[in-house]
Amino acid sequence: MARPADARDAVSSAVLAVLRAPCDAYAKSFDDETAASLRAGARRALEAQCARAGGDETRSDACGTLATVADGARAMTRGEAMGHFKQAMHESCQSGAAAMSDPEKRDASEATRYVREAVTRAAEEEAVAGRTASAGRWEDDGGEGTSPATSVTEEGGDGRTGDRGMWGWDRDAPTQTSAEDAFGAASSVDSIKHRERQALGDMYRRTNGAKWRRRDGWMSSKSYCEWYGVTCLEKDFGVAFVDLRDNGMEGDMPQAIDELKLLQGLDLSYNRLEGRLSAMLGELKTLRYLLVRSNALYSDIPAGLFRKGSPLTQLDLSDNSLSGAIPGREFVYLTSLRMFNVSNNALTGTIPNIASLPALEIFSASTNALRGAVPHFDDAAKIRFFDVSKNALHGSIPSLSSVPSWVLFDVSHNSLTGELPRTALPRTLRVFSCANNNLNGTVPQTFAQLPKVEHLDFSANQFTGALPASVLQKKTLRYFNVSRNAFEGELPRSVYQGELERQSMRLEEFDVSHNKLTGALPQSIVELDRLRVIDVAHNALSGDLPSRWAVDRLERLDVKANAFTGAIPTILARATRLRHLDLSQNALRSRANLAVLTIPTLEHLDVSGNSLDWNEAAAAPAPKIDRARAIEPPSLHDDL
Repeated sequence: MARPADARDAVSSAVLAVLRAPCDAYAKSFDDETAASLRAGARRALEAQCARAGGDETRSDACGTLATVADGARAMTRGEAMGHFKQAMHESCQSGAAAMSDPEKRDASEATRYVREAVTRAAEEEAVAGRTASAGRWEDDGGEGTSPATSVTEEGGDGRTGDRGMWGWDRDAPTQTSAEDAFGAASSVDSIKHRERQALGDMYRRTNGAKWRRRDGWMSSKSYCEWYGVTCLEKDFGVAFVDLRDNGMEGDMPQAIDELKLLQGLDLSYNRLEGRLSAMLGELKTLRYLLVRSNALYSDIPAGLFRKGSPLTQLDLSDNSLSGAIPGREFVYLTSLRMFNVSNNALTGTIPNIASLPALEIFSASTNALRGAVPHFDDAAKIRFFDVSKNALHGSIPSLSSVPSWVLFDVSHNSLTGELPRTALPRTLRVFSCANNNLNGTVPQTFAQLPKVEHLDFSANQFTGALPASVLQKKTLRYFNVSRNAFEGELPRSVYQGELERQSMRLEEFDVSHNKLTGALPQSIVELDRLRVIDVAHNALSGDLPSRWAVDRLERLDVKANAFTGAIPTILARATRLRHLDLSQNALRSRANLAVLTIPTLEHLDVSGNSLDWNEAAAAPAPKIDRARAIEPPSLHDDL
């Protein structure tokens, strides 16, 4: 019996977005999706695939699978629904990529590049969503693990950024403005139409429009307001928004954009545009967002882009090849600016006086060559997301206590010195990273007082004293890295109370390697269900390895260079995702457990420097393993 007709439409906006861009599925987690939504999404994709095959089950597996997915009488678990959905997206992505190959040369390089770029983009967006899940609006009630009221990457049903935009703000709602003010009182509607059509046509020709991925209506006789990616203020004139991201554009950055005098938003991200940014963009009096992320733009950032009275709220120039300094004197004119992203360029100079911008919430300048000090902010600042990692900054880390709205603070991979501030931290802080600097002293206990902390990285510094162990008891904590320091003492014996609390712990990555820790490896840590990475290598830990482990998600286990004794835990044989296993340079003395050492997923295995008994392993029945992927144990005859 078929499911009701309305059930097939029970697709969430996130699933619908991936249906429009199936290659994104390779990097999306879908953790919040229901079985019904995933099942409905798979059904839609399979219906399209089956229709292309003419409904013939002998020509397409999709038709047979569709019958299974659409069978309303058959209960389907979330895992099964996820499997069908991911497979359908894989088929759709590969079909779309294959269609891009040259049918004569059969050159799949363009298809390969297309898939790679799509996956990279989706993975990056997924990572940003994870790190900045609080960059949207939320109500801070001080509760443990409070979730944001809105997602910063929530997308509309067509796969585009929705009304709230990438950062949780209104973006695409046009602001009514006067055409006379923009084009001059003497300009007629016909002359405005002529100038706008000419500007759009020039953009099309100069960026190889014939090879755009989507170009519906472009250069046709119908109104340019109906062309793909163009939104107008009026029915047939007044270009307000141009959204051509990820559209295969190539060539120089189109200068004709300057002629779109009513333009309020421009998104040309994820293309292959080169050349310079035009300073004349700053003369567009209504331009509120300019997004040209992930292109190949070069030269400096023109100072003319920042003019007094500018309505710019979002400016994203990241992932290009821009050089020179951020225009500091002009930067302070951007009093409406809420998001500024210039990460992954080759910028030099210092960080401008961003603390003076009253509306700024997001500042990202990661992976450049900026110098100078980390700016101080006062209690009037609205800054929430601050990422200046991978630069050449020096000086100390300022106090964060004066800003009540911090969410992310990342100053890793710089040359900062001194101790961490001892002042109180804002309760909203979720991500803090000061890794790879020259910081010293101890880590204050204030980090354990953060009710929503998710990501802490103190690695590769010169910290001493005891671990900030109490922070491990935070149920919200996902990532904890204190490796390559000089911490001493023992790991906490218990990080939770009771089974229910253990199940609620979210810790995924735990790295305390390269320190001076002693004592045992607590079972209370290694049996946390969500752990993917456990790295305690290069310490002075001792005793037997724990007998009980949570292995369902475990991908990396490294206990190298300690003083562990006893046997290899047999439960590790159940770690079906384990890729990296290093038990070397310890004092393990048991029989070499082939069930563990031949896990098919292993890519790295090292058990050297122990006293394992390989004779008993050789006498044991040969395990059933995939020898094309498994790592073989060392041969008993290697030294003969």
